[in-house]
Amino acid sequence: MDGNRLLIVEDDPVQRELLAAIFEDEPCKALVAGTLAETRRILQRFQPDIILLDYQLPDGNALELIRELRTEEPRPAVVVITSLSSVTLAVDLIQEGADHFLVKPVEPGALLALCRRLMDQARLRQNSLAENRLAGQQAFNPFAGASAAIKSLEIRVKQVLGVDVPILLNGETGTGKSALARWVHTQSRRSAHAFVELNCAGLNRELLESELFGHEKGSFTGAGTAKVGMMELADRGTLFLDEIAEMDLQVQAKILKAIEEQTFRRLGDTRDRSVAFGLIGATHHDLEQLLPQGRFREDLYYRISTVQFTMPALRDRREDIPLLAGSFLVRIAARWGTGPLQLSTGAAERLQEHTWPGNIRELRNVLERAVLTRKDSTILPSDLNLGSRPPIHITPPLTPTGQASKLTLQAVERQHIMDVMQELNFQVGPAAEALGIPRSTLYVKLKTHGIPSSRIQK
Repeated sequence: MDGNRLLIVEDDPVQRELLAAIFEDEPCKALVAGTLAETRRILQRFQPDIILLDYQLPDGNALELIRELRTEEPRPAVVVITSLSSVTLAVDLIQEGADHFLVKPVEPGALLALCRRLMDQARLRQNSLAENRLAGQQAFNPFAGASAAIKSLEIRVKQVLGVDVPILLNGETGTGKSALARWVHTQSRRSAHAFVELNCAGLNRELLESELFGHEKGSFTGAGTAKVGMMELADRGTLFLDEIAEMDLQVQAKILKAIEEQTFRRLGDTRDRSVAFGLIGATHHDLEQLLPQGRFREDLYYRISTVQFTMPALRDRREDIPLLAGSFLVRIAARWGTGPLQLSTGAAERLQEHTWPGNIRELRNVLERAVLTRKDSTILPSDLNLGSRPPIHITPPLTPTGQASKLTLQAVERQHIMDVMQELNFQVGPAAEALGIPRSTLYVKLKTHGIPSSRIQK
């Protein structure tokens, strides 16, 4: 508890001294109070990490103070101590925001262990917040560019920023879903709290449960200490579950329960813990196709898919590539101390010609590799090492006179989608497969291009 702060609120002088004595050998600063009024005065100049709070005080009870502390940032952990052994009271206190409920007489060793654990949790949250503030300062702008695809996405995302519901991000791997999730968090009312990210891919059920929900000491072989889970760290903040389609079905059921009831249990624990967080899920799969296969729970899908966005593939926003590349070069130069870097005209053209199966992530990796092999501050086409793949040429549609049309790229895309949809009787599934894009992406494009939904066969 080194460097931590404790406030003991107890109206009985003897009990107050006994509680303070428990922490005499602990390297923490402890203050005491005997009434709610005195407690409020102390809180104006002292920010405790933990408040040990007697339930019944001369000028009120613990519920009054707990409700006042709801808006405090950072909010201290509250341990209510009372002589009343009531399950109903305990439930009320926990629901109002108390962290723990203890019945007198309190066993000193148990109280000390509890406070140490609460201090560790507070330290983890503080570290997570510090890391997220740094990451937020260095975060990549998910809307960098001027393409119709990215500007349309920006408008739609900003329209729902005030809506506190789960969000599902679709899109190919490497398109920037993580950057968008972090941006949404920074713009939300939860921005003062932690943004906690977990990639579900490659984690078996046991490991995923431990990472998400945490565990108690001895809950399984190798659990030598208790562990705070990602969900607990994300309390009042945002939990971002990347590759959510890879999540085990049993864990999906537990996540759904936590979202709906705002409670969860650590592995090996019998006590429900209250938690409130914003949820953002991301996947490169079409979840609708996984439902009939039994690979994703329908109830969870409908719970998290009320608000959906699709990050466009890089090949669908080629005009943004020079700007994105320039932004990456600025970051690379700052991180590696290379001095200013720039793209040659030929290198910029070569980047725009590439198909980018790995999207923005691949672009960043290509540029980092190019910086390592460059001869001077200008990146040349030969530095990019994109292979000998021939450049992509899009033949514009011909007018009846045989002259090239002056249609925009967006108009060409709309016409192509309409042609495919008409050929397949406006069936979304077959059309998405023919176009080589997820159903969710096709829905977004249909809406963007103003194709009437009344004609669409789901």
